[in-house]
Amino acid sequence: MFLIKLKIMKNLLFLFLLIGNMAYSQIKNFEDESQYLLSLQELVSQSFTESYGLDDWDEGWRQHLEFDPMSMNLVFYKKPYHKADSGKISTAIKWLTKSVIPLDEIDTLIGDTKKNTITIKMKGGKNSIKVYALAPDPQWLGKEYYEAGKEKEIIIQSDKLLKIRNLEKRLNWHISQLQNFHQKKMDLANYLNNKQKQKVEYQSKDTLNYRSDKKFKLIQEFQLDNSGQWLSVAVERRNIYDKPITEKQSVRLKDITEVIKDISIILKTGEENKVMKTTTVFDDQGEKQMIETVDTFFFLQFWYEKNNGHIGDEIVALLKQLGLNSNKGAWLD
Repeated sequence: MFLIKLKIMKNLLFLFLLIGNMAYSQIKNFEDESQYLLSLQELVSQSFTESYGLDDWDEGWRQHLEFDPMSMNLVFYKKPYHKADSGKISTAIKWLTKSVIPLDEIDTLIGDTKKNTITIKMKGGKNSIKVYALAPDPQWLGKEYYEAGKEKEIIIQSDKLLKIRNLEKRLNWHISQLQNFHQKKMDLANYLNNKQKQKVEYQSKDTLNYRSDKKFKLIQEFQLDNSGQWLSVAVERRNIYDKPITEKQSVRLKDITEVIKDISIILKTGEENKVMKTTTVFDDQGEKQMIETVDTFFFLQFWYEKNNGHIGDEIVALLKQLGLNSNKGAWLD
């Protein structure tokens, strides 16, 4: 038992040192981001009061706050206090409400040591917090929770502000650094989308010189998944039999090592088969078929312009902002 407690204390000490060492550092790459996500999870797990308002005449409230790195959301759960919930893990409790707070939309966290509260405010005073309520009849609604409203701020009961040094500042710093790094990813996605809009315009403006086998219809613009790790795009084009097919490509950003051109501009991964592709086709009977494949090349559909090496340089510069050691390779028109 003593050894188990010692091990737990060592793990907690490591996490506290990790958070302390990162207090004023900046995120420079995906490895730093991973450490920030870990330390934010730890900070969030310590920053709220599990139950409050308890006295002889009022059973009070139970609450839980967590950070989900896969969706990049803070999630706040709340329900009337009941002893039967004590000792249960959070996922085993039937919460009355849950509020989903997008990390990128958070403006600031304000701590009040007199009221023992942390107020989370959203950017621009927008109602970016989605509030879900427990469905009275899940079978009738077909889901456990339904969207009950939206809020521009949320107040969390916390007696930790005086117990954990600089808790409010640490939370704000970690969130701001993750937001800054995410914006660098968005800079890449926005750049690609702006270039893609130009290619779509070329198809209608220069129909004689735009090869028919290269024409496409945009189904989904370049976008990041909820975790901010994967970049994807989807287009529809016609195959050699003049039938429509939809192609979706996905690549993890940190796997991109080179930007090249072979008629089309391509993002190339360092290891083979890191690009996920989903091709949707229709057979002669009109039945949809989906084909999953892997590749080493992520095609951008940027082929119309000649002598456009500057685009490769600009993409590489955006990748380097993410701490990636990416380079511009062969450039063949």
